[in-house]
Amino acid sequence: MSPVCILGIGSPFAGDDLGWLLAKALERAGLPRYFPAGMVHITLCDRPGSLLLPAMRGARLAILLDAMRSGAPPGTLRRMDMLELDDSAGLLSSHGFGVAEALALGRALEELPPRVLIYGIETGQAPSPPPLSDLEALLWPAIIDDIRICMDELRISYVPSAGTTSFPPVNANPIAGEPCGKGLVCSHAL
Repeated sequence: MSPVCILGIGSPFAGDDLGWLLAKALERAGLPRYFPAGMVHITLCDRPGSLLLPAMRGARLAILLDAMRSGAPPGTLRRMDMLELDDSAGLLSSHGFGVAEALALGRALEELPPRVLIYGIETGQAPSPPPLSDLEALLWPAIIDDIRICMDELRISYVPSAGTTSFPPVNANPIAGEPCGKGLVCSHAL
């Protein structure tokens, strides 16, 4: 398993595919290729339940991307660690046995990675999510920073992978080429 595991949570059905769409966008943007081979792995997790724990097994950092409905404005990106998740149970997932429950089980069984971060993206009550390019622009620098911190904690020195010349850009959306954070609300200082 890769030291960094990014999981798009949801299902292939419209309305519950936001975590998947964002994970796919990070993959298309080439996020893993900016890091040493095998460092970052991006995968999709269909209605996680008990499948979430095996998907994170062996990782040192797990980053979960999921839609949420908390009453915040659509497009709000909320970044939480395990302690904050305890205070927000039920906000992140529409799945019966969802992210919060799976993580609580993982903690009880001592099967969680040392660091778990959850990015909840507010969808609101609208039938369609906020513009994906805007969410990507906000998510990119936050995830890059989280991976950098993990690499420092693991004492992994950064060596650009073949075909790249530097660490991933944090000040621009590599997908749309726009400044990060354009027009979005972020409820947590990233």
